[in-house]
Amino acid sequence: MTMRTVTALMLMWWMGTTSLVGGHQIAAVYPMSSVEHVDARNQLLTFKAQDGQVRMFRVAESVAMARGTFTRGDLVSIEVDLDDQIVKIVKVPPPTVSDRRAARLK
Repeated sequence: MTMRTVTALMLMWWMGTTSLVGGHQIAAVYPMSSVEHVDARNQLLTFKAQDGQVRMFRVAESVAMARGTFTRGDLVSIEVDLDDQIVKIVKVPPPTVSDRRAARLK
């Protein structure tokens, strides 16, 4: 085989493996949720969504919550994949007074 053929095959192989690693399909996003309970041992997170419903999902291994990362009452943005696992969770700053007024006027 020529060097170009080997390089092209390696490039195609690399592109195929990297697309599998980051390939989470997002099923739901909960942009402003309040943490209700954190079970770091079992990697479970219970939260209250904006619609008032309390939900509990397992945290994906790639996200792995450390003890003390989130506490009750923290505002977070959560992305859940098709397997009902949390694949992204980020703390959200609390809304300011002007944001609350704007939300009331809508």
